Amino acid sequence: MGVRMKRFVWVILILFFILFSLSPMFYEFSQKEKLYGRSFELVHNYITDYHFYLSRIREGMEGRWTVVEQYTSEPHGGSLIQIFYLLLGKPVAFFSDPLVGATFAYHTARVLLGALFLYLLSRAVRLVFPSFLWQVLAFFIVVTASTVPIIVPVGGSVRFGGYMSWWTVMDSLQRITFLPHLLLGQAGILFLLCVPFEHIFLKFIIAFLLGLVFPPGALFVMVVFGVMSGIEFLFAPRVFMRSARERTVWFQTRLLSRMAVITGCIPALLYYSLILTQPPWRRLVEFDILHPTLFSLLEYGYAVGPVLVFGTIGGVLSLVKKEKNTLVFVSWIIAWAVLLLVFRVVPQQSALRFTEMAPNVPLGILTAYLFYFMFKRVEVMRKHGKQKRASVGNENLDASSVPNALFPSVPSLRGSEAAQNFVTSERGIAIHFLKIIALSAPILIIAVGLGVMISSFFWQKDFVDQKIRAGWPAISMNNIMVYPVTGFISALSFIEKQTPVGAIILSDLTAGNYIPPYTGRTVYMGHDNTLHKEQKVDLVHRFYQGEMRPAEAEVWLSQNRISNVFFGPQEKESQKDIASLYPFLHEVYRNMDVTIYAVFPAKPN
Repeated sequence: MGVRMKRFVWVILILFFILFSLSPMFYEFSQKEKLYGRSFELVHNYITDYHFYLSRIREGMEGRWTVVEQYTSEPHGGSLIQIFYLLLGKPVAFFSDPLVGATFAYHTARVLLGALFLYLLSRAVRLVFPSFLWQVLAFFIVVTASTVPIIVPVGGSVRFGGYMSWWTVMDSLQRITFLPHLLLGQAGILFLLCVPFEHIFLKFIIAFLLGLVFPPGALFVMVVFGVMSGIEFLFAPRVFMRSARERTVWFQTRLLSRMAVITGCIPALLYYSLILTQPPWRRLVEFDILHPTLFSLLEYGYAVGPVLVFGTIGGVLSLVKKEKNTLVFVSWIIAWAVLLLVFRVVPQQSALRFTEMAPNVPLGILTAYLFYFMFKRVEVMRKHGKQKRASVGNENLDASSVPNALFPSVPSLRGSEAAQNFVTSERGIAIHFLKIIALSAPILIIAVGLGVMISSFFWQKDFVDQKIRAGWPAISMNNIMVYPVTGFISALSFIEKQTPVGAIILSDLTAGNYIPPYTGRTVYMGHDNTLHKEQKVDLVHRFYQGEMRPAEAEVWLSQNRISNVFFGPQEKESQKDIASLYPFLHEVYRNMDVTIYAVFPAKPN
């Protein structure tokens, strides 16, 4: 196959998996005309985080160059945390509707960065496997690597379910075009670890950017390089460097290159270690400490799927066979396992973050290596058998040309030939069988993975259908996801157009999550990143339940610089008339779903 044809195949494969991953979104978009009385929004992954990222993009569209936390009301300076999303807003600043621009930027980034990751993956498999067939098989194994399937009856058919389905990054279909910053981080990891180039300064810059965009990824790359260097140091005299010249080359290229990457990662990690001690950014650390996400390592192993077993075997085999090209993937797996274990006891960072290090890449490639090795060994055995049969045939020919009177043992020799044919026939069957296994096993793994991905599409389709049909509740709350009623969105439009840019809005959690991306305004609370969220939730509920005295409520609103109070579907669950409870509230907007109040000081009697 020519070079052009191979490139065309790679383009088609990348395009196919990108479109396949986006297919649930296309389906959702096609159903929006079925909505009545509700506003369509193309939420990706989880609603609270989606709006959180859109708010950052909007900040960039509105001219900011550092990020401020609009989900908390305390005064603070900007930072570089989530700066990537802010910068995504710069190219789309020309959109007249900031929400449309932010939405476009977010989903476009998903597509482009997903394609970048798959392209880098194609480069990585091409460096490991000389055969184009095995390059493609390895690519498929990595992309489709998924959970050990659970068969779930659905109506008259069955689908595949999986383990740890609550953690979206485990979904093999969704992860292809997942969160933009995560895709960029994984692409950075793949680039720094697997793409051979020796421009030291460029590696430094990429490592620094990786540290800013995805700090756990920067730490991960440092650990991988440490593991690689340790393995090379232990085995170098006998395996990786056989001469003084090789040792010199290793020092001048690999060691210096790794030091450039590590040096680039350190400043970003130091910046984070400093800024995360300051409010409101320290909330990122506090949340993991206060609300650790615990998960079973055994269940996680099932969620990683068959490649965990086959990839581990392939990794051990590659070390035994002293394969230089696979050392990085063995180190990748070791670093991943070590960090998973270490951060189960270090509270400052959830171990769950290290499930995001694309372990399907090294495990999938080493799975392909295992079966590729088997395939090549079978080929060697087959060729050796042919040579042996040819040699035996020559011996028989020489013996049969001599008169039987001189060699009475010739009949027994011919009998030996028949026995040899029987043995070689049995050997040929065994070799053929092993060859079938070496090729069919990866194809079976890929087929199961594709089945899980197809099932994922149907699970997501069902979710969209349920949202389309939902008549209750009016907005997403209490872990029930729906499209918001139009009156809710109309109230947000009023806030955007009729309140000052510096206004701080009081609401419950759902409206608080919507307000920053839809209006550009700050809220008292609305996300897990809200500083003192747990205490604020209690105070907000006391306010809406009318449990505050008017004077107390007025002082509290004034201290937090709150200018407007949002009274929508979630806030109305209190069943209180807050306007009569708090006379300093002045109605400025009303529709069937929402009332908005301005906060005015109470007039003296």
